[in-house]
Amino acid sequence: MSRRHRLQNYILKQFEAQIDSLSARGWGQGSFTDEGRKISVEARGALPGDIVIAEGRHVEDSMLQSAVLEFKKQHYPRIPITCPHAPVRCDKDTGCGGCTLRDCAYQTQCQLKQDIVRRWFDAQELSDIEILPILPCDNQHEYRNKMELSFGPDGADEPGVGLHPSGYSFEVIAMKSCDMISPLLPEIAQKATVWMKSLGVPYYRFRKNTGFLRLLTLRVGRRTHQAMVILTTSGLEDIELDDGRIMKARDIIDDFKRCVIDKLSQPIDSFYWTAMVVEKGRPTEWHDTLISGNEVLHETMQMPDEDHALHYEILPRAFFQPNTIQAEKLYQVVLRFAEPYMRPDTPVLDLYCGTGTIALSFARYGHTAVAVDIEKQAIENARENARKNGLEDRITFYAGDTAEILKKLLDENANFTDFILVVDPPRRGLLPPAYRQIMRLGMRTIVYVSCNPESLAADLRQFRADGYEIRAVQPVDMLPQTAHVETVALLTYTG
Repeated sequence: MSRRHRLQNYILKQFEAQIDSLSARGWGQGSFTDEGRKISVEARGALPGDIVIAEGRHVEDSMLQSAVLEFKKQHYPRIPITCPHAPVRCDKDTGCGGCTLRDCAYQTQCQLKQDIVRRWFDAQELSDIEILPILPCDNQHEYRNKMELSFGPDGADEPGVGLHPSGYSFEVIAMKSCDMISPLLPEIAQKATVWMKSLGVPYYRFRKNTGFLRLLTLRVGRRTHQAMVILTTSGLEDIELDDGRIMKARDIIDDFKRCVIDKLSQPIDSFYWTAMVVEKGRPTEWHDTLISGNEVLHETMQMPDEDHALHYEILPRAFFQPNTIQAEKLYQVVLRFAEPYMRPDTPVLDLYCGTGTIALSFARYGHTAVAVDIEKQAIENARENARKNGLEDRITFYAGDTAEILKKLLDENANFTDFILVVDPPRRGLLPPAYRQIMRLGMRTIVYVSCNPESLAADLRQFRADGYEIRAVQPVDMLPQTAHVETVALLTYTG
């Protein structure tokens, strides 16, 4: 019998489990013993040190997902949950997967995130590495500058707009409130729900690849107070409404603007329509159409003060750190780690640069930079941001796969010996082809920015084996109420 089939035997069965760690999504992970066999479980709402009575619900990633029925012991104190959507799913309005640490005091959240980083370092035999105390977030509410909602059925099979309940990827919780972002988002969600029901516009059905309305996204400038709304739909041109009428896609978008965007309590600076075309056997295509307002969202980051501020123009699908104010702290750590190893003319190689924030930060202090990212739109956005900040002559941008671009540059005898390397890879960390090219660079100093302590620890172990010393590790709390933690590591070559 396979492991998965063995675990399925515990679905809807109750057991007592000891919780010893926290998963990346903020669920308690632990185990119980049955007939001499150790069974791994994951339970939302449980924290390390808890002992729970739980019930198996389904199997995911070789782990028995379970619901907590009773706490026999709670290691950390809990606080009342203030969001109506946050409690574990018990009806159509609960079970939001966004804030899994909502019932923890903020000091507890920071300790748990510090422990997550420590646990993954210990697992990679990096127990001797000191991890600095986590940098907390000054504002634990309304800190997000972007949030994406889905159209779909709520738990009562009525159309709604909101986040997915944890474990229910084809349902949504019709958003009534959310204090992680501007109050404008719940307002838009509620007006959009009324509009879609009134007009009878079908939401997108993933399994059938039918329907029209897919996503509703709000982006806000935390320092500029600007707002951008993106309505993402399928690629259909003619849409059959619930009453059988056929309506053109553009006419539906115009109706959404009249009934939702134009009726909001504050003006929207930019409204986009993005048609997402999905066809089997072909790459997904996105077609962005500016319906009204500005082409970009303006945002400012102070690095570290107004005299060194960077001004950004953000396109609808470009990546930007979701917490602007805390991102300033994150990038100031990068600058601080690099400073002792830089002369005034030391250049920077910025890999996985996104919209170019790190390269721009160094360029603001007089350094030149080479920046690489696979997303063509992100590089276009980065070039424009460099131009707007008067730094276009200091940064050379490349769009493409990191490993391929590095190989091409090195094969053409590019010399990066005097550079400082900054890498900020996606969650999976550095893939082998990219790591091999990085080793060819011969960099003396590396600053590694990570959104995933697990992949960071694995990569740092490899760097250490290849002659690098890990000199400093700084966690940063980017997203309060969640288990997410960013980490910056400083490495120097000693081999």
